[in-house]
Parts: sequence; structure tokens; C-alpha cells
Amino acid sequence: MPAPLQRNAEAAITSVGARTAVVGLILLLASLVALLYAVSAPRALDGVAAVREAQVHLPLDPQQPPRTVPLPHILDDESPAWWGWVTYTLAWPATLTYQNPAEARLAVLLPRVGPRFRLLLNDREIAQMGWYGPERATVLSTAQPHLVALPSSLLLPQATHNRLIIEVRGQPLERSGLSPLHIGDHDVLLRRHRQLEWWQITGAWIMATLALFVGVLALLLWRVLGERLFLLMGGAALALMARTVMLVVVEPPLPYELLFFLHRLAFALFVGLFILMVEDFFGRQMRWVRIGSWLMIGLTVPWMVWAQWVQDYAVVRAWAGAITVFAIAALSAVVVEHQQRGHLTFSATAVGLVAAFALLTGIRDFLVVQLDFPGDGELRWLTFGSIVLMFALGAALVERATSWARDVQRLNASLSEAVARRENELREAFQRLRLAERQRVVEEERRRLMRDMHDGLGSQLVQTLNLVRSAEGHVERSSIEALLRQALDELRLTLDSLEPMEGDLPAILGTLRRRLGPALEAAGLELRWEVQDVPPLQGLDARGVMHLFRCLQEILANVVKHAHATRVTVSTWLRDDHVVLTIEDDGTGLPPPEKRPPGGRGLRNIITRATKLGASVRFYDAHPGTGIELAFPLHGNPPAVDSAWMTRAA
Repeated sequence: MPAPLQRNAEAAITSVGARTAVVGLILLLASLVALLYAVSAPRALDGVAAVREAQVHLPLDPQQPPRTVPLPHILDDESPAWWGWVTYTLAWPATLTYQNPAEARLAVLLPRVGPRFRLLLNDREIAQMGWYGPERATVLSTAQPHLVALPSSLLLPQATHNRLIIEVRGQPLERSGLSPLHIGDHDVLLRRHRQLEWWQITGAWIMATLALFVGVLALLLWRVLGERLFLLMGGAALALMARTVMLVVVEPPLPYELLFFLHRLAFALFVGLFILMVEDFFGRQMRWVRIGSWLMIGLTVPWMVWAQWVQDYAVVRAWAGAITVFAIAALSAVVVEHQQRGHLTFSATAVGLVAAFALLTGIRDFLVVQLDFPGDGELRWLTFGSIVLMFALGAALVERATSWARDVQRLNASLSEAVARRENELREAFQRLRLAERQRVVEEERRRLMRDMHDGLGSQLVQTLNLVRSAEGHVERSSIEALLRQALDELRLTLDSLEPMEGDLPAILGTLRRRLGPALEAAGLELRWEVQDVPPLQGLDARGVMHLFRCLQEILANVVKHAHATRVTVSTWLRDDHVVLTIEDDGTGLPPPEKRPPGGRGLRNIITRATKLGASVRFYDAHPGTGIELAFPLHGNPPAVDSAWMTRAA
């Protein structure tokens, strides 16, 4: 995170209000711990008897004598012979009696049993899950509590004569077996069952939904902002969501071996990415924490492969213990180092406290469920701790994104001011450049006019002056008149090129017709006009118009001097994306190459000026006569000029 944004996002806890908020958060979390302890504290239920031991034997090994075991009984803690089919025989509680079996509304609550089981009352099956399903199918009845009503028709008149049998098919590494169960009043057990369902199933789905929401939102913010913190937060939340879903689905569509592997990998990803997220959130760069987190995630893969190979749940317990110890050490180190540097902030403190609360709930569940410490293992604290953690992460996500947005807004405001200043500077510079460009254009146009008048009008006047000087007092009036008329035509053409014709080719040709038409008629040429409306051409500005005038002058002069023609046809039309102008005569046509004058300077001038106009030139036989085509592209570059006519035969 950039330093300015980091400073704006985190303010040190120095104010009284911030310290009060931290104290309030600590009290709130302590109250939640007390509430969890009070809710999950073992207590007796009215009209319900708890069964905490059972007689167990192996149906597939009659030589193995039955023995009495305390509940919970975990098959993974026994020898491999116990990992298959096991039968639990339960003695009816002496304190649970009834007067009339038909009026008794009794039930059995099984908080954890399986993963496949069936329940028999007096040798009659009354419930089962996955017992008759395919062997390769994954069934995890341990994922939820089970409430089974005891049919009154199967109850014996003497309550203590009733016999309950629970048959279990184990799954190695799944902590198969039977936990303490309850027998008694149906309504009381129904309320207890709903409580367990909320903790184990509904709470888990709530937490998974929150994790999905936080994960997707964090990844979207990471995509927009590019901050690594959001990527770590999104990955941790989605890993927690995946692990939670795998915990509550009774019949997942995956082989158990793959499910076991993915479940532990998701948990390792959650813990590792969460540690990295907290480190990033605190702004710390602790090399051993980062290496340890990624090493923990990476070692989970071979560790779980090893656990499945040796089929020993102690390996899984060791892995869970190692993750717990590393998480405590890493998070503690990050918080302590942050505090020692004096950079402890309210948002960082809040995340650290909630993370410690969630870690405490996980440690409690590990001790009670995995190591059989005292406590109600039916109510998992980690579900509630994870929900609180997701809310805290969501709040931190919103706070960090809001802080980022405020900083970006301030940066945008300062950037807007800088852009406005720069825009004013550029506007002033543009005004100066525009004035300079205008002066340059005026100066260039002045030079062009001087050049055109020098080449055209000036040349005609010089010829007239030379004629007068060489006449030695006797000058033919007709000669002087013709030269002056040509000079006047040159002046008019120059002035016509200054008219704003906006690239209108027919209008430009009309002006040329008005100026040159009488001269062509005087030379005995009929001018046939086949000019059509065509789109305007961008290249026909004042300079372009003069180039076009000179091209047409050169072409018509060649017709008068060399073609011996009686008619000249001027045509325009639209061909594809080109405007085409053709001039055709009915004269003698192109001479053979050996009879053509050397150099071809006049026609080369036509090609040169046409190139300046952006037009292509093509010379062709008109049968009879000669045709010249100028093609002006409406878009893009013109095609190559056809100048090979000078070497082709007629």
C-alpha cells in the first residue's frame, strides 16, 4: 500500500475515544466468551437421561469379547479391526420410566454418530443413514445431529427391559464412532436438537455465506485497487467457506479420500492466508512469518498424503496442533512487533482482538473435540468465532476501501487542480502557437502568391516587355494584346485560387472553364462538359486549387499544341472510394516511344502536382486520342502513379 494511503488509512490509538472503543471491544469479546461458556456448559435436561457408556463388540469378529467403553468412543483410537462394522448395545437408563408404553413420547438424540449407522429398538430398525448405500459413496452422518422418535408400539411394558442397539460402519480418519447420547422426553430433545442444528448446521451455513460474500467483495476490490491485502483476505475467506461447506454436507459428491484432502488443505489455506493478511494489514514484513505460512500450506499436501497412507489419526492431530501453535506464535509476533514500534491503530487492534477471539474458539474446540478435554463437544465454538471474524473482516474491508476511496478522492482533487493549471498553461501556449501558425500561413500564402505571380503573370509581362524592346519601334498590336490577355488570365486564375471553394471539384472546374473556355474555342476546340456532383475533397485548399489549375493548364496546352484534336471532354464521377477526373481528346493519341520528345518535362510536372494533391495519375489511349485520369482518394493514401506510359507503345 502506498505510504500516503497507509498513513491515512491508519491513525494511531492516541485519542480517548479510540482507547474507549478498544476497551469496549475487549469487553464485548469477553462477554461473548462468557456467553459461549454458559450456553455450552453441560447441564441436565428435564425428563432426559444421558447415556455415557455402551457395550461394544465386533460382529465380524465373534472371537473378540464385548467390552464396555465410555462415550465418546472414537474408532480411530482403536486398532484397525475396529474401523469397520461395530455394534453398540445401550442399557436403558434406570431413571427413565413410564407407566403406559402407548402414552410415552420418547426420543433418542444422537449428537454425533457414524459416518454410517442404523438404530434398532428391541431388535427392530427405527432409523438409518447410509447403511444400505453403495460402499464407494461418501456418507458423513457425523456432519449433523440426529433426533429419532421411539415408536411407542415397540416399547416394552417394563422400561428397563428395552434394548437399544446402534450399529456403526466406520471410515478411517473420520473420527467414526459414537458420542454421548440422550434418551427421554421427545419435546425436550426436539428443542435440544434444534439448538444443535443451529450451532452445527445453520450457523455453519451463515458463516459460509458471509465468507463467500466477504471473499468475492475482497477479490473485486483487489481487481479494482490492486492491493495485496484484499487478495489475501478474499483467498482466506473463500478457503474458510469451502472448508465449512465440506463440514456440513452429509452426502458430498466426492470420494472420501479426496474430500479428506481438500478439507484439510482448505483449512491450511485459510489459516496461512489469514496470517499473511493480518501481517499485511499491520504493515509488517516479517520474513519468518511469511515463509512459515507458505511452508505450512505447502506441507499440508504431503502431510495428508502420509496420514492417508498410514491411516493414523494421530498424524492428523499432530498437523492440527502444529498449525495451532504456528498461528499463535505468528499472530502474537506480528501484534507485539507492531505495538513496540508504536504504530498500533484502532483498526489493526480490532482485527487482532477478533482474530485472537476466533483463535481461542478454535483452540477450545481442538482441546474438547480432539483431545477429549472437559466440555460440551456438541456445541462448537469455532462456528460462532468464525461468524464474528467474518463480520470483523467485512468491517475492515469496508474501512480500508473507504479510506482508500477518500485518499483517491483527495488525490483526484489535487490532480484536478494540477490539470486545470496545466490546461490554462496549455491554452495560453496554444493561443501563442495559433497566432504563430496564422502568421506562418499568411507568410507562406504570400510567398506562394509571389511565386505564382512570378511564374505566371510575371513571365507573361516579361515576354511582353521583351517583345516591345525587340520590335525597334514597330510592334504589332495583336501580339501585344494576346500577351496581355494571357497575363490577365494568369492574374484571374491566381485570384480564383483564393476563393473559398471548400474542396468542391465541380465548382473549381467551372471556374477554370470560365477562364479557359474562350481560349479553347479560339483554338478550334469543342469543350464537352460531363461534370457530375462528387463529394468534397480535403486536399483542394487554395494551394491545391492552384496545383489543379496548373495541371489542367498543362494538359489543355498539350492538347492544343500536339494533339491536333477537335474536341476535349472533361468528366467527373465517383468510383468506389475515389473521385475521378478525366480529360480526353480525339486527337492523334500517344506517339510511339521513339517519337516522343525527350524529358517529358510538361507531363512530369503534371505528375508532380497531382502527387502534391494526393491524387494518382493514369495516361491511357482514348481511341482515338489520349486520356488522362486523376483519381482523388476520399480516405487513405492514393495508389501508385502510372508513369510507365512513357515507355509503352501506343
